[in-house]
Amino acid sequence: MQTDFQKVVPAADAPASNKSPESFLPRCWLEGGAATLDAAGQMLAVNEPLCIWLEKPAASLVGHSFWVTLGDLSPDWQAALALLRESAAPFERINLKLAAVAAHPSQWFTLEIGRGPQNAFARLSSMLPPLADLEEGIWDEHLRNDAARREMFVRLLRAEARLEGLTRRWPCVIFSQRPDFSMQFASPNIKELTGMDAADWSSHRGRFWDLVHESDAAELQQQFNRAVQTGTALTNTYRIRHAVTGRVAYILEHRQPAISQSGLLLGYEVVWLDVTRQTIAEKRLSTAAWKETLAVLTLGMAHDFTNIIAGIHSLSESFLNSLEPVHPFYEGLSLIKKSSLQAGQLVQRMINLHLGQTGERNYHNLNDIANDLVELVTKILPRRIRVSTELAPVQLPVYLDVVEFRQVVINLMLNAADAMPQGGRLTLRTTRHEALPHLENVKGVLPRLPCICLTIQDSGAGIKERHLASIFDPFFTTKSKGSGLGLYNARIAIEKHQGAISVISKEGAGASFQLWLPEADFSESAHLAEESRRMRLTRRSLLLVGQPSEMLDKTAELLRSHNYYIVVAAGADNLGELLHSSDYQFAGVMLLAEPNDLALNSLPAELRQQKKDIKVVLKLAGCNQDELDAELLKGIDLLLNPDLSEADMLLKLKAFFDEIAK
Repeated sequence: MQTDFQKVVPAADAPASNKSPESFLPRCWLEGGAATLDAAGQMLAVNEPLCIWLEKPAASLVGHSFWVTLGDLSPDWQAALALLRESAAPFERINLKLAAVAAHPSQWFTLEIGRGPQNAFARLSSMLPPLADLEEGIWDEHLRNDAARREMFVRLLRAEARLEGLTRRWPCVIFSQRPDFSMQFASPNIKELTGMDAADWSSHRGRFWDLVHESDAAELQQQFNRAVQTGTALTNTYRIRHAVTGRVAYILEHRQPAISQSGLLLGYEVVWLDVTRQTIAEKRLSTAAWKETLAVLTLGMAHDFTNIIAGIHSLSESFLNSLEPVHPFYEGLSLIKKSSLQAGQLVQRMINLHLGQTGERNYHNLNDIANDLVELVTKILPRRIRVSTELAPVQLPVYLDVVEFRQVVINLMLNAADAMPQGGRLTLRTTRHEALPHLENVKGVLPRLPCICLTIQDSGAGIKERHLASIFDPFFTTKSKGSGLGLYNARIAIEKHQGAISVISKEGAGASFQLWLPEADFSESAHLAEESRRMRLTRRSLLLVGQPSEMLDKTAELLRSHNYYIVVAAGADNLGELLHSSDYQFAGVMLLAEPNDLALNSLPAELRQQKKDIKVVLKLAGCNQDELDAELLKGIDLLLNPDLSEADMLLKLKAFFDEIAK
C-alpha cells in the first residue's frame, strides 16, 4: 500500500475544488488513500492514491477541510460524515456509497479514522459492494479487463454468500470481537438473544459486559485471560440478560482467541448456542433427585421423631392419670400431653406431604386445601407474619393434582414471607367467578367459566413494574441466591391444569398472586380417561428390538414419522425393565429379524414370561419365513414379510392394533 505523503503549504486563496459535485465521477479503484488531519479536520498531508482518485493536486487539498471535501462529493454522505466528525472514539469505521450517475456504476468505500491527542489519520479505500446491492453488471464494469482480480472477486462473492446463508440458517450465533470486546461482525440472529441488532453492536462499545449476568462476569473475565495467555480455545456456559426485556438466557460459548506471532491479542472468534431449555431440564432433574434423597432421609427421621413423641405422650398420660387435678404437676403434665399430641399431628402432616406422588388427579374442595396449607405453613413462618384466610362461603370443587398444587402454593407463601422481612400480613383468599376480571400480567390458559381463584396476598415490598412482565420466565430472579425457577415452575404446573397465574403488584404496596382454575363439573375424570384412550389409539407405543444396524434405525424412523412412539432396545438387554417401566405403556413389541440372529429364537418366550398379554410383531429383514425356527413363529402374533411395501406394512400394523383395541 502506497502512503507517501506530499506536504505543500497552500496559498491562502487556493480553491478547495475545481470541479462541481455533479461532475465528480471517479472511475479508478481506490487502494489505501490516506490523509493526516489536524484537530479541526484540516488536511495536513495527503498521499498520492487519494490525490489521483480525487483528481486534484495535493496543493489544492492540503489546508482544506477533509470533511467538507468528502461531503461535497455526495450529499448522501454528509450526515454520516457529520456524526463521524463529532465522535471522540479512538478508532471508527463507516461504509459509504457513491450512487450511480448516467453510465457510471455505483461505488462503495470504507472510511477509517484513527484519532490521537493532536492529529488524526484518515484512510479511504474502495470495497466490494454489499451482497444485497450486487449486480453482475456492476462488478463486470469494474473488473472486465482484470482477469485475476475478477477471479478473486468471484471467490469472495461466493464465500460471502455462503457465510450469509450459514449465519441465517444456523441455530447458533456467530460473531467476531475486537480485543476491547466490541464486535466487528455478528450474525443477524444475535438480536433474538440480546435485543440488539447486529448493526448496533458495531457502534456500542462495552455493551458485551453489560449483558453478561453480574454473577458470572468476574469468573468469565478470568477464563478469558487464561485463554489469551495459553492461546487455546475456551468452551463454557454462562448467563446473559436481554437488553430490552431483562430475561436471562444460558449460553454455551466456544471462544477462540486470535493471537499474532508476537503474542498480541487481535480479537476473538465466537460461537453462541442457546442452551436455556437444556439447563432448565438439568436443574429440574437435579432438584428432583435431591428432593427424592431428602424425602428418604426426612421420612426416616420423622419416623424416629414420631416414636419419641409417642413415648412422651404415653408417659405424660400415665402420670397424669395417677395425679389429682390439684397436684402441682398436673397442669404441667397436661401441657406436655397436649404439646406432644400436636407435635405428633404436625409430623404426620409432614409425612403425608412426602408420601404424596405427583401425577394423580382427583376432586378436592379448594377451601379445604387452603385451610390445610395455612395450618401447615403457619408453623414454620416467623411470628411477625400474621397469616389469615378469607374463604368463599360455598364449596369450590376443583379437579387437580393436589400434591403438585400444594407445592406451588407453599412456594408462593414462602416467597411472600421473604418479601416481608420486617413482618406483615399474608392472606389466602378463595373466590368463585362467573366472569373473568381484567388481567394484565397473566401467563397460562384462561380457564373456562365459571372459574375459581386462589389469591396469595402479602403486604411486603412489592414488585418493580419493569419486572412484572418477566417474573414467570425461567431463571429470572431478584434474589441474590435464588434459582429463578420457582415462579416458572408454578406457571408450568398451573398450565397443566388448564389454568393461569397472574400478579397484581405495586412497588412498596405488596403483591397478590392469583391462581385461576376451572370449576370442576365432575366430568373431568371421564374426559381424562377418554383422552388417554384416544391417545393410546392415535399414537401407540412400540418397543422395537433388534441388533444395532442401519435397518433398525430406518425402521424406527419410519414408525416415528407415522405417529408411533418408539423405544429402541438394541439387543435383548433390559427388556424386562422396559416392559415393566411406569414410563411406557407398550401396545406391543416389534422384533426385527435379520439373517443368522440366533438370539431371536428365544425372545418371544422371554417376552411372554415378562408380560403375558404383550403382543409380539415380527418384521423380517433380509431373510425369509422358511429360514426361521418353527418355535419362533409360534410365539408371533403378527408377521410382516420382507416383500411388503412400507405403506402395506403400516396398514397391516394399524389394522392389527385397531382390532386389539376394540
